[in-house]
Amino acid sequence: MSTEWTVVAAAEQFTLDARNAGELTFTVSNPGLAPDTVVFDVAPGEGTQRAWFTVTEPQRVVPAQGSVSFLVRLVVPAGTPPRRYDMTGFAYSANTAPEESSRSSGRVTYEVRAVAPPKRTPWPWIAAAAALVLVVSATVVFLVTRGEDAPPLPPRVVTVEAETLVPTAVVGSPSNSPASVIVQTSCCQVVWSQDAQLFFLGRAINDRVTVRVELPAEATWQFSAVMTTAPDYANVAFLVDGRQVGDPFIGFTPKVRITDWLDVAQVRLAAGPHEITLVVIGKTQSTDRYFAGIDTIRFTELPPSPL
Repeated sequence: MSTEWTVVAAAEQFTLDARNAGELTFTVSNPGLAPDTVVFDVAPGEGTQRAWFTVTEPQRVVPAQGSVSFLVRLVVPAGTPPRRYDMTGFAYSANTAPEESSRSSGRVTYEVRAVAPPKRTPWPWIAAAAALVLVVSATVVFLVTRGEDAPPLPPRVVTVEAETLVPTAVVGSPSNSPASVIVQTSCCQVVWSQDAQLFFLGRAINDRVTVRVELPAEATWQFSAVMTTAPDYANVAFLVDGRQVGDPFIGFTPKVRITDWLDVAQVRLAAGPHEITLVVIGKTQSTDRYFAGIDTIRFTELPPSPL
């Protein structure tokens, strides 16, 4: 047996605000002796659409001889012709077809009013637009002139005379050879920068000397060096923070020579101190000396890669 629902609107009409929106409560009662689940919905009148209405929690359990309330919100879309419209609310049991147990409220009306477009005062808008144009123009001029007057900052360059690092240099020799490092002044018909170089007197393969260089910022740096070659100089490689960078350097030449700036490698390094290690990896001449010389070390900041 179907529940004989009763549906009553709280008022005979919606009261709409200036935006033609409003809400109204509908009460559904269950006069039966058993609880039932009710579904509440809206039947829009002529010239209206169901999409204008929203029902909060449209399905509820109604106790025997009890009631529940449903809040219906109405929003009339802009452009709807101003006149009187109507709708009805209806309820039916969730476990039956709507046509078998549906009951409706009385007709509920609402008056749609014409919504006047907002008044426009042209002068403030024109003034605002003019101000915006001025701001944009000023910004463009600033950026253009700034680009002309303020060229990009030059890259940071850290240049270190290698001999100045000798006092804190650390010599390592896995074979316990008598390797050492000293400051060597200009000799042998060559003149080093600042008249001296870091002279590493290695005695075996894997002998090494480590110095520290301080960098001012995190960046990708071009690591370069001015080296010395000689008849008793070994083949060496550079390590930065314990990781080999660049290609091996051949230290042998028949006479003592000073190289130009050699680009060793590009390395990404954080700000702060970094360990630069020169390690002996071999030789090309018949001698028991594995010497090496560094005149100058340089780190040049590279620009960020384009995205």
